[in-house]
Amino acid sequence: MSKSNPKALLQWLLGRVGMVYVAAFLFCLAFVDFKVLDTRTKIRHLNDSIPDFADMIIFSNGPHTKNIDWKPYKYYFKLILRYMPDDLTVRQLLGFADYYTGQEKKAIDCFKGSSSFKGHDLFWSDYNLGVIYYKKGTWPQAADYLFKAITAPEQLAVALMQGSMVYRQIFASPFFKYSLQSDMAAARSKAYLLLLSSLQHMGQYEKMIFISRLALADPALSYKDAFYYYAGIAYYDIGQINQALLLFEQSLSIEKNDPDVYYYLAAIYGRAGRQQEARSFLQASYALHLKNDGRFPYTAHFNLQVF
Repeated sequence: MSKSNPKALLQWLLGRVGMVYVAAFLFCLAFVDFKVLDTRTKIRHLNDSIPDFADMIIFSNGPHTKNIDWKPYKYYFKLILRYMPDDLTVRQLLGFADYYTGQEKKAIDCFKGSSSFKGHDLFWSDYNLGVIYYKKGTWPQAADYLFKAITAPEQLAVALMQGSMVYRQIFASPFFKYSLQSDMAAARSKAYLLLLSSLQHMGQYEKMIFISRLALADPALSYKDAFYYYAGIAYYDIGQINQALLLFEQSLSIEKNDPDVYYYLAAIYGRAGRQQEARSFLQASYALHLKNDGRFPYTAHFNLQVF
């Protein structure tokens, strides 16, 4: 090559320099850990997408009347599942968001896809499936999932929540002021009541008696008055009136404002020919219905939950 030819000299230099850069690039490439780089990219993407969980927390523990924007939550949950498709707790949270954005079928799919962990039933998915089917009036499906919920290991659900990245973000919110143990007990109480109501709709009174006894034997559960009430209904409908009377009276000793208890007491006294007492209980039932106490019936106000 002639050094008097500037163009040829430049091409020669660029060619040599280019090869050096290519060699250097390939050398550096050999030391890049693409798995670490990919993980860092995902983490950065997730961190940039974390929503403010305040609205979701308030909604979940309230009467579910607040209108909130679910888009940031659904985007975040779907993003996590894109990276970690086996995260059952996030799938449960996505099902919750899907349901309250009118996508019931997707919600059911999410809950069914997160209802088991290593052969064990998971409380929140089974509970929410039970609530969905209860609200649809499909009693056998509701009863099936609600029974799974009340027999699911409570500590497993708590452990999965405590170990979940997203739940830790929720718990870190200043708006989260709840106890996991007490919330689980409250939700289990609701699961028992919805199960008893489903069994009543199906006329499975022996099962109602069995489930009521289980519920009454658990000191952590609330709604004891309602458990006595459903046991009373079961005994009443199988013709054991004296036992039913004792159970309704026990329910009344705990909660004096449930109009349906007075209605059944009126029916019992009417059957016994004690018309004056029957009229008194019927009047009490009617008066309480007019007061329209928003707590009753309990089962009318139970909604989906994720904590």
